[in-house]
Amino acid sequence: MKLITSLNNFILDILFPIKCLGCGKEFEDREPKERWVCDDCLSKIIIRKEQVCPVCEKASEGGKTCWYCRKKTGLDGLWVASEYSDKLLAQTIHKFKFNFVRDLSYPLGKIILKSVLEQEEFGDFQDFLFTRSVQNLEEDLENTDSFKSAKSFQTIIVPVPLHRRRFNWRGFNQSELLAKQIAAKSGLKVYNNLLIRWRNTTPQTKIRSMEERRKNIKGAFKVVRMGLKPIPTGLLKNKNIIIVDDVCTTLATLNECALAVKRAGAKNVWGVVVARR
Repeated sequence: MKLITSLNNFILDILFPIKCLGCGKEFEDREPKERWVCDDCLSKIIIRKEQVCPVCEKASEGGKTCWYCRKKTGLDGLWVASEYSDKLLAQTIHKFKFNFVRDLSYPLGKIILKSVLEQEEFGDFQDFLFTRSVQNLEEDLENTDSFKSAKSFQTIIVPVPLHRRRFNWRGFNQSELLAKQIAAKSGLKVYNNLLIRWRNTTPQTKIRSMEERRKNIKGAFKVVRMGLKPIPTGLLKNKNIIIVDDVCTTLATLNECALAVKRAGAKNVWGVVVARR
């Protein structure tokens, strides 16, 4: 399999050489995932310095939902890594989602992690991301049932799911790829079949009205386990859930995901995105 993949990459490199989206240079001595945005260009993408309340967008410690907005959303906070106004970042996200370049999850994941680690003081989000229970760790590593293994984690990562039709069209879930990049550094696990999008909604990008976006996505997500059976009682009780997406605008999608996992017993639910429009 690796030989076939290497051969395919070799042929593609000859026909369609990868050039950095920022400077246009080719870096043939690097892996494909490292060529799309070189280190120099990646370092120029501006990291968001101050996080805000996800609802009112006023200054808030570490992106926590402020006291006045708690009843308006299921999110306890939102971490936004950078700004969509950055042209290179916007181009990278667009190519990732609509040109189906899976390797771009690598630089985008690095941007998220960089934004978290560069903060002078760690808050709730960092605590959830980098702290896990090590109880039953050995059992967890040997356990093939991902839902049982979730019991050894205080925090679990859940990507915003795609409907199966859209997943089949695109071939991958961009939020899941980003989630795996974050999990690889945090030591947490990604559960990509815990939350499903059971309604095939109209893509939010095609809807301009904020109110229509909320209506479009309302009730579109459910927490399930394999075979669409109800999850075991108490599985998510008192868990911290980090929901990952590439971009958010009105917060409607992340909010619906947060409400779904909170109905299943989650204690704290945070969203994390590369950028917010």
